[in-house]
Amino acid sequence: MTSDTANKFDLDSTYFIAFEMSREALKRGLKAASSLSVSQYRLLAKLAQAHGEVNQGDLGEILGMKPNAVAQIVATLEEKGLLSRSIGKDDARLRYISITRKGSEHVATVNASLVEELYSSFPTQNVAYRTILEAAIDAASQIEPPLDPRRAQRYPATRSLLSINLLRSETEQALRKKTGATFNECRIVQKLHELDGPQRVGVIAEELLMSRVNATRAVNALVERRWARKLKSPLDKKAVYIALTDEGRMQGTLIDATVNELAATRLWKNLDPEQKDAIERVGHIVIAEQSAMRKAQEQADLELLQEA
Repeated sequence: MTSDTANKFDLDSTYFIAFEMSREALKRGLKAASSLSVSQYRLLAKLAQAHGEVNQGDLGEILGMKPNAVAQIVATLEEKGLLSRSIGKDDARLRYISITRKGSEHVATVNASLVEELYSSFPTQNVAYRTILEAAIDAASQIEPPLDPRRAQRYPATRSLLSINLLRSETEQALRKKTGATFNECRIVQKLHELDGPQRVGVIAEELLMSRVNATRAVNALVERRWARKLKSPLDKKAVYIALTDEGRMQGTLIDATVNELAATRLWKNLDPEQKDAIERVGHIVIAEQSAMRKAQEQADLELLQEA
């Protein structure tokens, strides 16, 4: 890619709004259709992409899970009848696992629930935006290649949401290691760094789809770190503004570099330009539309106000 193209796909704060929405859709959709945890469902869904048995140790390495964690998940899924285990024919120390019919049906049920959550979470009333969302789902499903390429089109919603959830977790860990700050603190620094000026705490929370409680907690932590300072307006003493300090701006640069370095190796690596563009559009166009819809509703509510 040229430098201009590379810059186009830098991860700004808008992407992380979409990532957070996707993460919440995963949690809600999974909870509505299954008693499995995200890790348990991730392993089962990975098995659903395979053809036949899979070496348990190899699958653990692919998923980046420790052997004892894999063993616990496999035992739970076997107890539920969602997978079966067998011993290696040539080496009794090896363990192989395969998804059962019940397991495949379970993945199909959860996937349908995830699709429903995605369509209800993102603005899909407009045909154009629905098309963008579907393209983004297909693109994100390619972040992690399936075990069997012949099954690359199976359960794109599941693969998409699990990949984004994993990327989000890896980003949180990378940011914590580089900066020592929480994910929410880094998101606020990133947003302020983009604005290059003060902003009301309430507006920041709204634009990042973050609760005011979480935003206030993160802002207070940033002030303690001396990455940010609070400001007040003489025209509205109740309004609290937040602005980055010089140290905060330096951290903003580090945060941008960290997330884009991770994105280069984990997000964009297996995607072609059209797939990258699909994710870029869902991160900007669709989220911008949702913001416009929310503001329009707020304006409509204000017009209904009456004298107390």
